[in-house]
Amino acid sequence: GRVQAPMPGGIIGVHVHEGEHVRAGQPLVVLESMKMHNEITSPADGVVRGINSKVGDQVSFGHVLVEVAADGVAK
Repeated sequence: GRVQAPMPGGIIGVHVHEGEHVRAGQPLVVLESMKMHNEITSPADGVVRGINSKVGDQVSFGHVLVEVAADGVAK
């Protein structure tokens, strides 16, 4: 599914690339908000289908950061 920003903040790390297979709980993006670093993780095993943020971006609550197609789900 769509992995969204749980709060507004700045992207300080992107740990995956499109086409990469990820596991549930694997860190995808690091979001800095209120001087805290928050690792945003994959909700399920799957393949990264899109990355909608890069280091240096400022994002708002609900911004889609990464799209992951869960294993067993058609494109």
